[in-house]
This record gives sequence, structure tokens and C-alpha cells, in this order.
Amino acid sequence: MKAGSGAKIGPVAGTFLVATTMIGSGIFMLPATVAAIGSISVIGWVIAAIGALLIGLTLAILSRDEPHGTYLDSIAHVLGPVAGLVSTILFVISMLISLPMVAVAAAGYTSFLFPALSSNTATIALTHAYIWIFVAVSWRGARLIASVGTASLVVGLVPLILLATLGWGKFDAEIFRSSWNISGKSNASAAMSATLILFMAYLGLENASIVREQIENPRRNVPIATVCGILFSTLIYIASTTVVSGLIPAATLAKSAAPFADATAVLLGAVAAMLVAVCAAAKAAGTLGALQLETVECVVVMKRQVAGGSLSRSGTNIAVGVIASAIALFTASPNVASQFGVLATALVTTSILSLVLAGVALAKTRSGLPRATGIASVLFCVGLLAAQPLKDMMVAALLCIATAALTAILIAWRRRMAATAN
Repeated sequence: MKAGSGAKIGPVAGTFLVATTMIGSGIFMLPATVAAIGSISVIGWVIAAIGALLIGLTLAILSRDEPHGTYLDSIAHVLGPVAGLVSTILFVISMLISLPMVAVAAAGYTSFLFPALSSNTATIALTHAYIWIFVAVSWRGARLIASVGTASLVVGLVPLILLATLGWGKFDAEIFRSSWNISGKSNASAAMSATLILFMAYLGLENASIVREQIENPRRNVPIATVCGILFSTLIYIASTTVVSGLIPAATLAKSAAPFADATAVLLGAVAAMLVAVCAAAKAAGTLGALQLETVECVVVMKRQVAGGSLSRSGTNIAVGVIASAIALFTASPNVASQFGVLATALVTTSILSLVLAGVALAKTRSGLPRATGIASVLFCVGLLAAQPLKDMMVAALLCIATAALTAILIAWRRRMAATAN
């Protein structure tokens, strides 16, 4: 695997790498996932976008101070090795969850194209096939991943831009209003529940900070790629998903395996819907490459924090594929939207816990505006988690317990190795 060699990427390719990790890491299934809450989720998009910018800037600033590592290394240096290891493990877990989640989205749109593959068994098989195709693609390194990601982003933007523009001509305000809040919760609670799920669409904002060793002049280009990627993605997200909420009633949308394709069918007919499904499947699949590369790099960081030295990226690439397949099998659900929702909640919660430590690290080491940015990102993350019902956090709680146990094991192993060396 050439993840540590070859030509590096510049700010434009870096922006597309960030954007392609976000656009496709859930956006094509999110309208169905939040439909059970209602069209009030548009408020969640605004809150999530503000939080994403705060967190993106926090990670970019931290990575600038780490000449030969990532913001995960910065957390270890500032808050201590235990905090650094906890943050890295949480982030690795979130990346391992994101891989099968995006593969599920790709499988859902593929089953829309080929109804014979819509059975639960066929969808599970498709999910695993997508995972391993992009394990193979990732073998070739960052330049190929960026190229595939850019191409898939262009293809994937077709259904989003189509709905963000032409969709407003058939936007039904009454459908939007009648679906405003069908969750049974208060408006404030519903909006915050939507924010937690929708924030998942911004996971990937850290990509440039994680793979900074693959980027030219990272001190300058990582912040550029991060902020530009977030702003570009936000524009696409809000414009396209709001239209979907005004084309299909929430009760119907919640059952969809391919919400953008179903919305396009309402707008332009079945043939156009098929083309949109092709684009969406290609984009969701293309995202897997960027996620695979990022996950491998995170595992390399974890190895460095535990025992120092390097780690075979080729072997790690295969191991990540095995674990992602296991998670996909373990979380298999009767329908695509249900499995996606379970994975999305766990993904966002574990990611946020890692990001809280990044904000604390920045606030501790910097002053002025950077410190205020770190504090604001921490408050956003903590507030988002605190607003969620306890029952929605059970899977994430189990993952946190597993993280604590794994951290204790790795620290004990590191101490034993150090004692043996002495």
C-alpha cells in the first residue's frame, strides 16, 4: 500500500478529499433517516454547520502545531498519552463504523437499481462487496484515492444539484409544513435530535488534518482544505435535502432505501430516478476509499502512541476491511434505513467524544481567537450530547466502555514492553 509514498496533493485536491468524504458519507440516506423526526431537521442542518466549522478550525489549528503528526498526536502531547490514546481509539472506532455505514448506503441505491438485489441477504452481500472493492483501491495510496474521490464527487453532485435547483419548482409547502415535527417531541428536542444525526454528514471534515502527511505544505493547505470543504458541502446539503422534505411526506420518506432517487421520480419520472440512483451509488461507493485511507492512518497513529515505530499499512488495510465487514454483519437490520440509523448514531457520538478532547487541547495551549474556537467547539459537542435521550445513546455507551477497556489493555501492554526493554 502506498499510503506513505508518492506524489502529495495540493489545496484544491485536499478540498475535494474533505468534501468527498463528507458528501456521500451518509447524505444520500439522511433524508430517510431524519424523516421520522420531520422537516424541522432543516434547523438541525444550520446548527450542525456552525458546529462543523468550529470543530474543523479547531482540528486545523491543532494540526499546524504538529509538524510530523496529526491533531490526535497533539492531544497526546498536550493532555497526556492516556488522553491521546483514548481520543485515537474513539476516532478509530468511529471510522470503523463509518465504513460499513457508507457501504450500506451504496448497497441501498444499488438495490434500487436492481430490485432483485433488494432482499436482506442480497443487501448484506452488496455491503461486504463494496467494502472489499475499496480495500483494494486503497492499496494504491492517496493520489489514486483523491482522484477516485474527485470523480465520484462530480458524479455524486448530479442528483444533489438537480434537486437543489429543479426541485424547488415542485416543492410543496404543505407537505413540508405537515411534516414539520412528527417525532412526538418538543420542537427544541426534535431539532437537537436531528442535529446529532445530521452532524454525521460532516464527519470527514477532519480528513485533511488526519492525512496531512499526504498534503503539500500542510501548515497552509490543511486549514484551507478543511474550511472550503465544509462550506461547499453545507451549501449542497441544505439546498438539496430541504427540497426532498417538500416533495415526499415524512412517513413515506422514512421507509425509503433511496430517498434522492424517490424524490427525483416525483420530479422527473422513473428513468431520471434510475440515473440518480447510479450517481448516488457511485458517490457513496467512492467515499469508501477516502474513509479507508483515513482509517488506516488513524491506526498507524494509534500504534505510534502505544509502542512507537511504524506499522505496515498493507496489513492494516486488510485488517480494517475485516473489522468493517464484521460490524456490517453484526448491525444487519430488516431494512437499509434502520441499519443506517443505528450506525449513524453510534458514529456521531463516538466521534464527538474524541473531538471534545481536541477542543480542550486547543483551549489549553492557545490564547485569543484560537482558544475561543476550541472552547466553542467543546461547548457545541457537549451540548449536542447532553440534549439527546438516554435510550439513543446505549450503543455509543457500550462503545465507550469498550474504549476504556481497550485503553487500559494497551497502556498495560506499553508499560510491560517498557519494563522488558529496561
